[in-house]
Order: sequence, then structure tokens, then C-alpha cells
Amino acid sequence: MTFSRILTAAAVSALLAGSALAQTATQPPATQPSRPAATTPATPAAPARPAAAAPAAQNQAARVNLNSATAAELDTLPQIGAARAQAIVTERGKGRFRDWADFERRMAGTTVNQQALNAIKDRVRF
Repeated sequence: MTFSRILTAAAVSALLAGSALAQTATQPPATQPSRPAATTPATPAAPARPAAAAPAAQNQAARVNLNSATAAELDTLPQIGAARAQAIVTERGKGRFRDWADFERRMAGTTVNQQALNAIKDRVRF
């Protein structure tokens, strides 16, 4: 009789422990969003160009080409909104801009004022 009580107690304990462990081994609660594992960023390879050439190339790449930019791209320039971007596109439709002097001369009669021209001078190319 004692042996059967011990055996019954062990079986009940095993069943209870098994179901309790099964519940804790599942996914985290749905109330907390899962986050991706933190990774360390890869270090970029050293540039093949000389240090002096890299900023010039980046600066040139960041410039907006006034002869090929869309109105949306022109709108990203400082002091240039949708209306001024459209004025540039309209004037460009009459012919390509040759250089800064040509651009400045052709924009004189439009909504692109001198303050806007000064703001974009170092951010555009032709």
C-alpha cells in the first residue's frame, strides 16, 4: 500500500511538472513585440581613393543637376519649393542651362529670387 502511494505521488508530480514546463517553453506573450537580435555594424572597407578626392566626389554626387532633375528633386533644394521648382523646369524647357551665369540670368524674371539662388549655388551642377 505504501508503495502504491509513492508511485501515485510520483506520477502526479511528473504530470504537473511536465505541463508547467511545457507552458513556459512557448513563445513570449503577444503583448510585447519581438525585437530582432542586436547586431554589430560591419566596418566599411577603406576607400581606394586619396582622402582629398573622396569629399569632392561625394559633394559632386550630392549636387542636383539643373538640366536633368525632376521638379521633385529640385524641391529638395533649400529655398526651392514646388512653384520655384516648376519655374526652373519651365525655363529649362527653353534650352539647357550652360553654367551658373546663364542660370542666374534666365532666373532673373522668375520667382527664383537672389536669396534662393545664393542658397542653392553650391548644391547644383550643370
